[in-house]
Amino acid sequence: MKRDCDLCGSSDRTRLPQDLRIAVCMSCGFVYVPERRTSAEIAEAWGAVYGADYNPEWPGVKARLYYVAEWIDRHIGLNGKTLLDIGAGQGQFLRLARERGAIVQGLEPSYDNMMICVVGVGHGLNTMTLGTVERAGPILPVDIVTINWTLENCGDCIAMLEYAAEHLTPGGSVVVATGSRILVPFKKPLSSYLNPKLPADLHCFRWSAASLTRALGETGLGVIIMNDFLQRDELVVVASPERPREFIVLDDPAAVLRHFAEWARLFP
Repeated sequence: MKRDCDLCGSSDRTRLPQDLRIAVCMSCGFVYVPERRTSAEIAEAWGAVYGADYNPEWPGVKARLYYVAEWIDRHIGLNGKTLLDIGAGQGQFLRLARERGAIVQGLEPSYDNMMICVVGVGHGLNTMTLGTVERAGPILPVDIVTINWTLENCGDCIAMLEYAAEHLTPGGSVVVATGSRILVPFKKPLSSYLNPKLPADLHCFRWSAASLTRALGETGLGVIIMNDFLQRDELVVVASPERPREFIVLDDPAAVLRHFAEWARLFP
């Protein structure tokens, strides 16, 4: 199924020369995969990737989740807060949040991962929902919804953010954590970032600070605080429906294309 730009709806796009499966929207600069499977199919494909091309026990994966838990706790607090983690995986972030006093629950499309959350590795979680945001069962509103390295991996980023916003208590926050790679200093080889060995739609979206702000705004969420992503591998944003939305933030498509060209030249 071919999709136009998820952020602005434009069909005007330029294929990324370094990976023709990926496009840059020539209206807003968003980097996305036009040809993609359904959200359910992508979620199922990710289940097969676990333990092979991706392992949540890798030190780097655990370290970035630890950073996000600490950053959230410092800026908005976790103790006593109810928290829903979308794409909970095997529960590593849920455990970190619970250790900081949060009352946690998870939404996870993989049955195997959900069972690891419930009974494995001593997580002791008793509130897990199986499914994607399109097919989830009833979940009560929470104080914090987290989306950690998941918004780029779903089939419909707007649907996921809408779901997050709809499940907030009054005064609640959505936290999105992802990699900081676009229009920032190069932090890893381009070949590692694009990874041609994997299907392109395992990472349907590639986020910059501007495109993430735009996506949040399109779903009624205004940015409260953003981390120092220029000096970090991680881009972390806290947003709220009670903060004015930002619709006009755009990336320059030409600058995005130049960024990838320089990346390929300097750090292939």
